[in-house]
Amino acid sequence: MHVIIAEDIGLYRDLLVRALLDYDDIEVVGQAGTTAELVELVGDSPPDVVILDIAMPPAPGLPPEGDAGLSAARDLRLRHPDLPILALSQYPNVSWAQQMASLEGPVGYQLKDRVKDMDSLVAAIREVADGNTSIDQTLVQALLARKRHNDPVDRLTPTELRVLELMAEGRTNVAIADELAYAEGTVEGIATAIYRKLQLSELPKDREGKPTVNGRVMAVLAFLRSGKPGTGS
Repeated sequence: MHVIIAEDIGLYRDLLVRALLDYDDIEVVGQAGTTAELVELVGDSPPDVVILDIAMPPAPGLPPEGDAGLSAARDLRLRHPDLPILALSQYPNVSWAQQMASLEGPVGYQLKDRVKDMDSLVAAIREVADGNTSIDQTLVQALLARKRHNDPVDRLTPTELRVLELMAEGRTNVAIADELAYAEGTVEGIATAIYRKLQLSELPKDREGKPTVNGRVMAVLAFLRSGKPGTGS
């Protein structure tokens, strides 16, 4: 698995590169200290995964901002829609996690202290490389704590809530159908109803008519943020 790492703090970047040497299936093929270097490194031949610091400084000449890495992630997503991107941050910033998760394609948001537990971080890298979304459990708990008034999740029926709960566990429609003994088409219909009730049925689209955000991920985030308890089987 070829990986490019973008991190403006050289000491941390070196620490991460050295730590990944212990994993035979991961090879760091590029390092960047700025977002401009990252975009240039990725070019037209993207790696298997990009790992970037979400709070990198902006390119020279641009106004200062605290999340230039997030802007770089959006830029890379436009250039390479299927590129797996794992954002790292020292801050448990729920808003940044939500914005990363809303990008179409495989993404992740993990806290930098995961480097103390490299197996956990590498698991997140592999999860994103496999095309999935990986959000740090600290952020998941923060989302669960942000109970909202007039939450659209309250509009869901028990069946819709159960399907959404299984989505949050990472189940595919086929796996959900097997779990609930439904036809796959029935699950797809329930998912459509969920998106409509959560006001996700009219997601913004690009010039080719494809959604620019991942509706399934946004629905799962809405479920987590609602603080709903698991309904169980």
